[in-house]
Amino acid sequence: MKITPFFRFLTLACLLAAVPAARADYKQAVAFYNQGQFAKAIQELKPDLDRSPEWEFGHRLLGLCYLNLGNNALAVSSFARAAELQSTAFATYYGLGQAHFNMRRYADSVTALGRAETLAAREKNPEAEKTKVYKLRGAAHYRLKRFDAAAADLERALRNGSGDWTDRSMLGVSYLNTNRTDEAIAELERALAQKPGEPTVREAMGKAYFQKGVAALRRKEYAAAAQALGKAREYDSRNGYLHYNLAEAYLFQNRYAEAERALGEAVRLLPENPGVHARLGLVYEKQKKWDPALEAYRKADSLSGSKELKEAIERVTENKK
Repeated sequence: MKITPFFRFLTLACLLAAVPAARADYKQAVAFYNQGQFAKAIQELKPDLDRSPEWEFGHRLLGLCYLNLGNNALAVSSFARAAELQSTAFATYYGLGQAHFNMRRYADSVTALGRAETLAAREKNPEAEKTKVYKLRGAAHYRLKRFDAAAADLERALRNGSGDWTDRSMLGVSYLNTNRTDEAIAELERALAQKPGEPTVREAMGKAYFQKGVAALRRKEYAAAAQALGKAREYDSRNGYLHYNLAEAYLFQNRYAEAERALGEAVRLLPENPGVHARLGLVYEKQKKWDPALEAYRKADSLSGSKELKEAIERVTENKK
């Protein structure tokens, strides 16, 4: 997440309201900052900060300069110093949260953004500032795998009209990881509408439909399971377990030919899985295809022998006579 010129302008407006009039050089530093000349702004600030290390505004502006230059470590140091000096500026804590986020210190980012949220009400456009907090903090929670918290923040950010396909994708995956499968699918569809064909979103969509299909199988809702798993296959056809579970849904509907085709794909993708071969043997047996059934059962038995498989081999052998 990058700091945009628009963010800089809004931050600057907040900064100007709190500048001590006694500082002679701050106007030039602010002018350089507003022009995007951050290194020059730092040069203007340093002498005053050396003379007055308790100057909260100077540390805050210095942090913003470092943040825009991509020096996140120095940005953290400057913002933290401003916070030590009892800064009550939204920009201090939002900037600190952004710098920590950029350094992948996500827990520290969440802490700083919590303080920023409480100060947003003092800004000219508090809802817009809160939305920025929710968007960034949601991303931090997401990377910490705190999916409930991520969903709560990303929902609020999107509700306020701020969000792109990455936000919707993160929200969809957060829903998926908290077993809100239908909501996950809906949000991931919105992400794909914004970024058609995006591989990461398609992968997540495949997982969502797979999860939905497996849940339907557990409830013995076989038609619904087949529908969901068939949809999952459109997004993730390389998942052998998907084909196996799709075959299960077909099998319990007596759709043996379709189950056979699905298990054929599962065998191709999971050639050393005895359960797949055993299930294929059963599907062949249901269709009275004795030779392929025997071959499948024997393959399963060679991979992981069991009493049930030996009984199946004997049963099919007897039926062949």
